[in-house]
Amino acid sequence: MLLNYNHLYYFHVAAVEGTVAAAAQRLGVTPATVSEQLRALERVFGVELFERTQAGLKLTDAGRLAFEHTGPMFRLGERLVNQLMATTSEPTKVMRIGISIGVARSTATTFILPLFQLPDTFSSVRTDDAVELLRDLRGGLLDLVLCEGEPPVASRRGLAFVEISRTKLVAIASTSLTPAPDWRDTKLLNYRPTTSYRRDVEDFLEHRGLKPMIAGEVDDTLLLIEAVAAGGHIAIVPSTVADEAVAAGRIRILATIESANPLHAIYQDSGGARRAVEALTGRRLPP
Repeated sequence: MLLNYNHLYYFHVAAVEGTVAAAAQRLGVTPATVSEQLRALERVFGVELFERTQAGLKLTDAGRLAFEHTGPMFRLGERLVNQLMATTSEPTKVMRIGISIGVARSTATTFILPLFQLPDTFSSVRTDDAVELLRDLRGGLLDLVLCEGEPPVASRRGLAFVEISRTKLVAIASTSLTPAPDWRDTKLLNYRPTTSYRRDVEDFLEHRGLKPMIAGEVDDTLLLIEAVAAGGHIAIVPSTVADEAVAAGRIRILATIESANPLHAIYQDSGGARRAVEALTGRRLPP
């Protein structure tokens, strides 16, 4: 069976974009053309590659398997063009890195800086939902993903996986606020249930027997710090994010908590991705 690589490319772009309309815009063709190309490829394979929903295109099991192959395929083609057209003998390597929204919101910028100091490497960093990043990592569109918590085993199949660090959380308040021993007289700004730190906060409160009033839910750690500094609220945030405000005397630390949700690196086991992880951790990875 001979494959039409034009059909494969249309499929790959549609999988990345998530809708026929977005794929058509990127490819410079009509949505009808994209739909026909996708149907033609499905006829060749004899299986459906997408579920067509009102929200867009959702990969079927067969589609996910195809996407795992098309990612590396078209990425290698891109590398071939870059290397053949390079004007230097040692072309710069591109390192595609995905950082989950949770990590981006709760990690100090200085933690990410080593990624931009890798020799002969151009680091391209993207922030997105962890599920989307892992899909693109498996599809070969990313080299490395940094995410909070531990992703499902199925998401790590065929990929290298290492714990980078554990986040230290701190309970913070304004310098003028002195809560009661059980915090009953204070208002806590908590995380939404879908945020990885929500469980850490609940476990801490239960373990200490603390019963603050819940004033609201916020996922943005910088917003939490500003709300606390303004007075009247308590929040629990990563210590690295709070350090600057603490040093400036805007807030103070009430307690320290170790998060049960460590930061993980998941990556294609290549030399470049391994070097990036080693730069972040400051240690050599086992072979």
